[in-house]
Amino acid sequence: MQQLKNRLNIMQNYEIDISITQNPHNFALSDLFKMAARINKKRQFLFVSTVLGKHLAVRPQIPLLTGTLLAMMYYRRVVDEEINGIEKIVYALKERNGQDALQPNLELPEETLFIGFAETATALGHAVFNTFLSNAAYIHTTREIIPDIEPFVTFEEEHSHATSHRIYTLEPEKLLQAKRIVLIDDEITTGNTVVNIIASLREKFPLVKHYTVLSILDWRSEQQQGIFKQLENQWNISIDFIAIMCGHFSCNGTPLLPSEHVDLTKNMTQDMELISIKEPIDRKYYRSIAENGLENSQPYMLATGRFMLTSEQHLKQKDEIMVIANQLKKLRTDGPLLVIGTGEFMYVPMQIAAHLGEDVYFQSTTRSPIYCTDDTEYTISEKIAFECPENNGIENYLYNVQSHPYTELFLIVERIASREAILQSVQALQSVIKAKIYVICMHELEVESWA
Repeated sequence: MQQLKNRLNIMQNYEIDISITQNPHNFALSDLFKMAARINKKRQFLFVSTVLGKHLAVRPQIPLLTGTLLAMMYYRRVVDEEINGIEKIVYALKERNGQDALQPNLELPEETLFIGFAETATALGHAVFNTFLSNAAYIHTTREIIPDIEPFVTFEEEHSHATSHRIYTLEPEKLLQAKRIVLIDDEITTGNTVVNIIASLREKFPLVKHYTVLSILDWRSEQQQGIFKQLENQWNISIDFIAIMCGHFSCNGTPLLPSEHVDLTKNMTQDMELISIKEPIDRKYYRSIAENGLENSQPYMLATGRFMLTSEQHLKQKDEIMVIANQLKKLRTDGPLLVIGTGEFMYVPMQIAAHLGEDVYFQSTTRSPIYCTDDTEYTISEKIAFECPENNGIENYLYNVQSHPYTELFLIVERIASREAILQSVQALQSVIKAKIYVICMHELEVESWA
């Protein structure tokens, strides 16, 4: 197998050697990712995606098309025939122009459950699911604790900052109709998380014999690939891997990370506009317990897929998102707009952003701490930190926000835990950007009480 070798400098005294083994659509490395140092003793490097809209802002069509490409690659594998339109999707991704790329509507031959991994791949998984008109259901894992619902499945992600994943569903009987299961993550490094979730899923789905793992990047070594061959025989199942780019890597050196401290913004601000969505959208009132022990009793939005969506339910949710987008579009001027999602709540803000016209960008807050420096050759040059407005007690970050002259900013939040947390988020943004800031809350909020 021919390998294309690359050496990338992450930072001083820290390099990564990458050998590309599969790249069927001839993407450049920078089309899909850049490198950064991660403040985590378990794993000190990070492949910073340039197509997800998580750590770096992108046009919202790009992550949606990335999911579409993975969906089409999966569909081609399932039906075992070539399908039209993949080349147009690839071209749109390379050119960073998704306006003219058509969204295919594919029909799956049998019931398939798509599962997106929190927090980074919740929107990617949803974008994959969005491609299919029938025989599809979607749900994403979560790090949140919802005490009034028994988790359907739990598993661990050892290298992460928040290791425990949970799946909650309100309709387990529909979930259990799946004949195939597709797992979606942005990147597969060792495959350990995949082993953990399949081990848990096998107990709930003893009749499912076909698993597929979709990812943008697949870095498993030959030894790690061999482990899955053994598990296929041991568990009497098939586990297929489909990725946009495959290869191997090794890191050289040790990142010399100077002590870095980003103060959580403490000063309160009132200079914002808070908009409560009062449209008749589907919500469920379940309380969650934040990691600092505080309770959030605001409702969840069913359009996220947190509790599962079928293809038929998804069509209704997309109509709801269009209504909200049309309402928010009236707030726009002619300048560049940044739409920000929060944590696991990515797909709905991303879809809204995609319907807000030209010169719109999207990114999400993240709990992943990345080292930041003003070195012009380094990926992350700007960083702000604040408490998560939905899950109090969690430090959230936004990167490289002030590098673009945005005139407006929509911070879209599923469920605001407290007034203080949202004001802190706005203050952090105002400290680095001169833009009109709107906070859009997805549940009915008495705006007057926040004045």
